[in-house]
Amino acid sequence: MSETILYGTQGSPYVRSAQLALEEKGAVYDFSAVPFGTWGQMPHVARHPFGRVPAFEHQGFALYETQAIMRYADAVFPGPSLQPTDPRQAGRMNQIIGIVDCYVFPNISVGISFQRLIAKRVGMTADEAKVEASLPKARVCLEALDQILDGNRYLAGDALSLADLMLAPHYFWFALTAEGRDLLGPHEGLRRWWQAMETRESIKKTEPKLG
Repeated sequence: MSETILYGTQGSPYVRSAQLALEEKGAVYDFSAVPFGTWGQMPHVARHPFGRVPAFEHQGFALYETQAIMRYADAVFPGPSLQPTDPRQAGRMNQIIGIVDCYVFPNISVGISFQRLIAKRVGMTADEAKVEASLPKARVCLEALDQILDGNRYLAGDALSLADLMLAPHYFWFALTAEGRDLLGPHEGLRRWWQAMETRESIKKTEPKLG
């Protein structure tokens, strides 16, 4: 087994963000699948006491939480930096990462994408009330992100950063929903950003299997 291991569930946007960082850095790693519904059980709970994914190991060093894994990967593996040195661009990157964690995840990924695309696959019933309540909040998320993008190539400027890798997996699932297609319609800048992201090898290599 590789000295670098990522533990997680295929399809999880946070697991994919960690994968994207490792792929962009050219890291050699093994992916160890943790089935949905077993996150709070041993042996995974020994890796992540909060029963979430992903978890990570590198040369015997254990780590969990997506941001920590991504920043660690950027620091220890060779390849182009995924974090800008310019203070304003770094601030913008961190702002977007915060938006993804605090607003995109609960209001877009949990509130809409999970209900529409994942719930049935894992034996759950879509919560229509949650979808309805999430729509206005999702609209605010998209408006804020499009305003921040402001015609730039990437979210924090002209170079790819952790911000792009955090948002991309959430965007992927949302764009597959009817609500996502409707709400994304007016946001040409975000749609152009995603079209550029889709051409990256890291995005192609980590795309979830939808069968």
